Amino acid sequence: MRLSEADGRPVISRDSAERVGDLKHVVVDVGARRITALHVAGRRKKAELVDWSAIVGFGPDGIVIDGDGAVRGAAGERERAVVAGDLDLDGRLVLDETGRAVGVLDDVLFDASSGVIAALVSGGVEVPAERLRAIGPYCVIVRADGTG
Repeated sequence: MRLSEADGRPVISRDSAERVGDLKHVVVDVGARRITALHVAGRRKKAELVDWSAIVGFGPDGIVIDGDGAVRGAAGERERAVVAGDLDLDGRLVLDETGRAVGVLDDVLFDASSGVIAALVSGGVEVPAERLRAIGPYCVIVRADGTG
């Protein structure tokens, strides 16, 4: 699945069948190369996150979460930065670790059942997730092509 296709998708509570909000950002564990939480915004003023483990369905019309209790506040600086949009992936510059610009991040390909990231898309080219090194407020760093 493409992250661009999931952006803005409604997030629904399985318990109440009510819309909790819409997908705004994702929290990424760079080491594990997976999405660990969703930033849900729109229904409540306070920023809210849902852990990936609380997602019970990720379909074309919405994301279903376990229940209203699955929604939590940001924990730690990194999650607060995601909620603030400081670590938003959309349009972020992609640099390799030598400082060479790969391009602008166009999309993220991920498995909708696990949150595992398969690739980053930059300039129409898929960069394997294994090359992901860091996500920062200015850019995304990837391993230089052909390095281990």
